[in-house]
Amino acid sequence: MMEPLSIPEAAELLQLSPGRVHALVAAGRMPAMKVGGRWLVERSEVERRWRAERLRGRPFAPHNAWALLCLASGESVEALDPSVRSRLRKALAIEGLEQLAPRLVRRGDSRHFAAHRGEIPYLLEDPRFVASGASAAAAHGIDLIPGQEADGYVRADTEQEFVADHALEPAASGANVRLRIVPDSAWRFLAEARVAPSAAVILDLAEEADPRSSAAGREALRALSS
Repeated sequence: MMEPLSIPEAAELLQLSPGRVHALVAAGRMPAMKVGGRWLVERSEVERRWRAERLRGRPFAPHNAWALLCLASGESVEALDPSVRSRLRKALAIEGLEQLAPRLVRRGDSRHFAAHRGEIPYLLEDPRFVASGASAAAAHGIDLIPGQEADGYVRADTEQEFVADHALEPAASGANVRLRIVPDSAWRFLAEARVAPSAAVILDLAEEADPRSSAAGREALRALSS
């Protein structure tokens, strides 16, 4: 007998973002059915994937996830402990970014908000906001035109102030702002940036539910891996 789970429930069990689970469904990599406008997945399939992901290794701590993303993007991480840097380089060389993607889920905890359309340009210019996904595609030469939306990273200890300053309202649907909250301990990898490293932007796009964004991200991921 089928025991269905909603996308958010499956995401919680898999320790992935709902957007990542949507992307798996959209790509046909996770069987699902649409009932009453909602996608549902079978619990047994979620549990099978959970077991498979555990065999691949535990998720990287946020600090190491960002260090690896910087390395994959060709950016310097000289302040990192040499032994840690060596292990991350080895993991990247052996497994590649695409295979490591499930272990990089702790790079940011996604929150969805609704904002007044007129506020989006001001949000994108806020120095506390580091653009990613479609908001950063053009900066990394990815052929994707962003809509009237914003996607990016914000430091955990500035989240509440940022949300209040831009009058953002939590939104389960109809969201036009995605904030990816980065723990304070890992923020130093983004502290001087206005745009996230290319590897992070590519993974964020590849995990999108939107087919156009996901396709652009997957194409860029293949190019980066090669």
